[in-house]
Amino acid sequence: MMPPLRVLWFVPPPLAVVAQAASLFDGVQIQAARNPSSDAQFEALRDGTADAVVTAMDNVMDWNLRKGPQDLRIVAQMERTTPLTLVARPGVADLGDLQRGRVLVDAPRNGFVVALLALLADAGVSADEIKLLPAGGVSERFESLCAGHGDATLLGPPFDTKAIDAGLVRIARIQSSYPDFPGQGLVVSASAMDRLGRCLRTWLAGLDRARDWMTEDRAASAEALKEAGFPPGAVDGLLAGTPRSLVPDRAGVELLIRQRRSAGLPGAELAYNDLVDLRMLPSV
Repeated sequence: MMPPLRVLWFVPPPLAVVAQAASLFDGVQIQAARNPSSDAQFEALRDGTADAVVTAMDNVMDWNLRKGPQDLRIVAQMERTTPLTLVARPGVADLGDLQRGRVLVDAPRNGFVVALLALLADAGVSADEIKLLPAGGVSERFESLCAGHGDATLLGPPFDTKAIDAGLVRIARIQSSYPDFPGQGLVVSASAMDRLGRCLRTWLAGLDRARDWMTEDRAASAEALKEAGFPPGAVDGLLAGTPRSLVPDRAGVELLIRQRRSAGLPGAELAYNDLVDLRMLPSV
């Protein structure tokens, strides 16, 4: 019997939800939990309380500079893109209004903050003109913005939809400016791959079958997502975000490297092959 695979994520990934609903994991037991921040994800990997995390792929560039495993790798891409919407309090009309504003982020050096800084820079707003306030993961940022603790934040499904329904305003979309922006990845340490072995390979094979199923039977996949608690209005977008492959997209990863470099953040001297390890994927 294989040991359980301990995974942390911010929101259950559609691939994992559909694979579980269709019993595609071939005996793999998943012990999944929601985490409050990317820092909590790193700490769990560092301390050995989690085997893998679903997270922004940019995180690997920062995490490997910290005291810890320093061999973290992206082993799969879990979604084609992470639809990210910059949502603001009423009264903020555009990116320029965020000068001297308070922008809620997960962490100031990693994750979606890199795309945010690139978006703002393209609009002529420098990082020096805003205040980045660490507020945790997407659920925590949504609640903080609704409570008036900031002026804007990046949100993904289903919290972007919930924010608009709550009276907040949409001022920009990451994908409109960066079509190659990639979705979240599955991150595991290279040293743990041999230990995880068959368990991780079997889980990834199930996710790959779920990827095919989400394309071939959209109705059943949509029903599985709704039963898992995703708002009906967000389901079509989630299905549209099904990755074409579990292989991390090279153009997307290279975009993250360029964005990190342009933001002046450490860790951007790496290349695709320094960040990605494909040995656990089926048919690679």
